Amino acid sequence: MQENLDDLISISREYGSDSRWVIAGGGNTSLKSGDILYVKASGFPLATIDQEGFVRMDRTKLAAIWEKTYPDGEDKASVAHRERLVLADMMASRMPGEERRPSVEAQLHDLLPWPLVVHLHPTLVNGLTCALDGETIAAEIFGDSQMWIEMTDPGYVLAKKIRNRLADKSSRGLSNPDFILLANHGVFVGGRDRDEVRTKYKQLDQKLISLVRRLPDKAPADAPLPAETKALEMAARRFFGDQAEILFVRGGELDRFLTTAENARVLTGCFTPDHIVYAGPGALYLEESGNDPAAAWIRDGQEYAERWGKSANVVLLPEHSGALLAAADGKALANVKLLLNNALDVAAYTESFGGPAMLDERFVRFIVEWEVENYRSRMAT
Repeated sequence: MQENLDDLISISREYGSDSRWVIAGGGNTSLKSGDILYVKASGFPLATIDQEGFVRMDRTKLAAIWEKTYPDGEDKASVAHRERLVLADMMASRMPGEERRPSVEAQLHDLLPWPLVVHLHPTLVNGLTCALDGETIAAEIFGDSQMWIEMTDPGYVLAKKIRNRLADKSSRGLSNPDFILLANHGVFVGGRDRDEVRTKYKQLDQKLISLVRRLPDKAPADAPLPAETKALEMAARRFFGDQAEILFVRGGELDRFLTTAENARVLTGCFTPDHIVYAGPGALYLEESGNDPAAAWIRDGQEYAERWGKSANVVLLPEHSGALLAAADGKALANVKLLLNNALDVAAYTESFGGPAMLDERFVRFIVEWEVENYRSRMAT
């Protein structure tokens, strides 16, 4: 068994340390061994994970969750009630002595038909899953070897949908898919061992890169602050507290999205839950920042905070040809920069698959208010 766990840790670190496949604390992995599921604990980054980063789950108890009935409404009260109940049952499915919190996708990992499962949020793959023609193109190039899941609330709702789709394929005599592609999210791949998983991911990557018409331009570079430093720092502390840090970036791929508010929508909106968790529910576009961007930031940033219940981590300053990044501390700021660069790369790749398709506001608000993702965000910092 230890050899299998070593394989799980090895492949988790392999993909987790490569920003093409996963960034910040995104993605999760698992291994089934008899009646035990080893699944990544929430908030543990794949890049550095060890055995302590996995939670042992009782598969019998996980299976029993499917016998329960939860509220299925989409109104705020029903959603909140359902998620509390599911989380309680998930935590109760841990093996004795386990104290860590399992990934919200633990139920899904358990029902998937492979011993080893590697769920990632690859930049190139999300160029497809976050694109208007993504579903059509995926069906054309992969046929029945892929399963496309439309935009769906993660956790229990996603697991239930995939469970039903797998059962339907089985009833029609179709084999399990190699790739489960999640719109505006990522992909699930599994296999008997890590070599099979690697082979599938390589096939997926090679096919998609052959279809890409334009690679992303270089990432925006760090630059001097566009206005008086003290005023900007005071504005950052107003929104993010006394330890707030700021950074100004400009150039590269970012230039394409500063000309108009319409062009900026791939940044003022959100591609995936990761972008919301680590860089907020979209950038703030300051159309008129003039000679006092700090004052403009405070003015419009307050309205943004009232709308979303949190402050904007990315402030686009078209008059200054760049973006101001802000966060509560240096680690959080580094994640904001990572996710901004990732959003720019994903946007570039979507051009090859019909153009960008953004998360709708209901879904963004679900992630913003979901306790599970707030927990993941806290763990990341």
